[in-house]
Amino acid sequence: MISLALRELESSQVILRSEFAEDLPLVQGDRIQLQQVILNLIRNASDAMRDIDDRQRDLAIKTAKTEPDGLLVTIQDSGPGIDPTKLDRIFDTFYTTKPDGLGMGLSVCRTIVEAHGGKLWATAAGPHGAIFQFTLPVTGDDPRLRSY
Repeated sequence: MISLALRELESSQVILRSEFAEDLPLVQGDRIQLQQVILNLIRNASDAMRDIDDRQRDLAIKTAKTEPDGLLVTIQDSGPGIDPTKLDRIFDTFYTTKPDGLGMGLSVCRTIVEAHGGKLWATAAGPHGAIFQFTLPVTGDDPRLRSY
């Protein structure tokens, strides 16, 4: 997904850092849906940094294994952050902080992650930016889902 977003990130002068844990277990899920979640979070981070000109535009993407059997994906930007009073609403359908936003992206992301048995949340990153994280279980019994 990074390669799909790379051109957009470069044209927006975003510096991408990635830290991928080694030997991560496979995740069971719908590949297209999970790619949609990652791409949407990357694009949101890039959009959030669009008007930043007093500091570097940094985007960090990290993966880690969680205990007992899970995977954690973290996407952190150096944008203006999320107003703490609005943090509990950003995943609501039709709620948006963007002037041209529809308020569907984060709601869809949360629905996808939860349908895969995971959890998606956001926190502030001090002194600037936002951190979006999601977990996914690495085991599952749904025969409709494949391992990736």
